[in-house]
Amino acid sequence: MQSLPYLFGGASRAARCVALVALVAGALPGQARVAVERPMKSDEATATCERKVRQTLATRAEAAAELSFTGAPVAARDLAGDGPTVLRGEGQWRAKDGVRKFSYSCNVDPRSAEVFGIVMRDLTPAVAKAAPVRRTAEPDFSNVSLAACESTVVQALKQRWPLVSKITFDSGTRSFKQDTANSAELRGRGRALPAQGAPSTLFGFDCQIDPRDGQVLSTNLSS
Repeated sequence: MQSLPYLFGGASRAARCVALVALVAGALPGQARVAVERPMKSDEATATCERKVRQTLATRAEAAAELSFTGAPVAARDLAGDGPTVLRGEGQWRAKDGVRKFSYSCNVDPRSAEVFGIVMRDLTPAVAKAAPVRRTAEPDFSNVSLAACESTVVQALKQRWPLVSKITFDSGTRSFKQDTANSAELRGRGRALPAQGAPSTLFGFDCQIDPRDGQVLSTNLSS
């Protein structure tokens, strides 16, 4: 190895320092270059999520033309984290019977920008019906979150079918049962595509919930 004065003889002091650092760094034996994974930015996550929402509604001609989002979606966890990010937001589209509003949530991999689960819910108020007679004792719904249950269902489906997509929930099949003050069960059914090109598959789910704080204790899937 040549001496340093010979290598850097005609360079300035700053240039010699830079070259010396580069030389020493290159001379370290056994140093492997580590590829640093670039975390996904929030605007990338938003664009990916909103694109999937548009694709989901693309089958409805009236929705594709006048679909708009109400602000940017809100992230349920840090976008720079290692786990999936849940983005939640709202939007609206114009149907033949007027403007319809909806909410959506996307499960996004923050490292690849892949959306592996999307849940959409119609927020348009239903036609008013006669109020049912209130029973003497009713389950406590005050802290129960349907979105929290469905989010865990999406995670469970992703573990069962890694390439799952187009997950939808049938609101007409939901049922809520509370046996005790600290134990309740939310059941329902839905459909999903296990993989690209696979037929739509029906699945059932039930979430065990603590009605006192709304915490989802466990989630089970059935065929």
